[in-house]
Amino acid sequence: MNFQLNQILTKLGIQLPAINQDFLERIFMSILLVIASLVIRYLILRVIALRIANAHEDPVRLRRWRQNSIYIAVPTLLALLLPMWARSLQGIMTIIGLFGAGVLIVFKEVILNIAGWLYLVLRRPFDTGNRIIIDGHIGDVFEIRLLDFSMIEVQDRQNGGQSTGRVIHVPNSMLLVKPVANSSKQFAFNWNEITIPLTLQSNWQLAEQIILEVANQVAEEISRNDNRLSFSASEYAIRYSALTPVVYVEYRDEQILLILRHLTEPRKTRILTDQIWRAILIRFKKHRSIQLAGRD
Repeated sequence: MNFQLNQILTKLGIQLPAINQDFLERIFMSILLVIASLVIRYLILRVIALRIANAHEDPVRLRRWRQNSIYIAVPTLLALLLPMWARSLQGIMTIIGLFGAGVLIVFKEVILNIAGWLYLVLRRPFDTGNRIIIDGHIGDVFEIRLLDFSMIEVQDRQNGGQSTGRVIHVPNSMLLVKPVANSSKQFAFNWNEITIPLTLQSNWQLAEQIILEVANQVAEEISRNDNRLSFSASEYAIRYSALTPVVYVEYRDEQILLILRHLTEPRKTRILTDQIWRAILIRFKKHRSIQLAGRD
């Protein structure tokens, strides 16, 4: 390999210094490998981008391919480069060993972030496009990097569950010390509850009937044959005995509470809640025996 490289460089009019020839050869080959990996990755992503565009598929898939290609390219490149630089690395590792304690202290956060990234790659608690909750922050993940990940902030359910437009950057080390709730990976649907307060004099049986009729008309019809339900059942053992809307009755603070519980996709919660309330208010207005309870 060295002889061939010397011949090529000689024909190009390049003469390597004899003292550093081996070192420069390794640099030259390393640069070639890096360039080759970048070109191959670019060509693969270009083909995938064209296929996604032609099939009118979700652009999030392309972002996932970009992230996953990095996870594949970097370890592959390191596997090719490390044997080449093994002799030089021996001295470097000796130095790192001598100053290991200092390095750990200085780069503690960086090391923890990389450890969090490895946990994210191996365990996959979430992917790009998932809606998660971590350390009290809710958001839709759109980018995952070596040291941190980014998500679009989302309001909580009480405030509508819609995007605020702000971007939150979360260090990967948070994954090692904070619980993560994923609203859209393991189970594609969330249970949403709407509480309708009635006065004690109201005909709550009629109100319950109206609420169920509205919910069955407005709420998304979810079939047990849905592939997302099958995936959740097979991969995560998540099963529900009932998928249709249901109404629970409670008495609290001198009010009758009818609590509608129904399945919905996380990003459709605000829209469905609005549609259900509009339909309920219109139907209740036709019945004098049903009165919504107000706060004193």
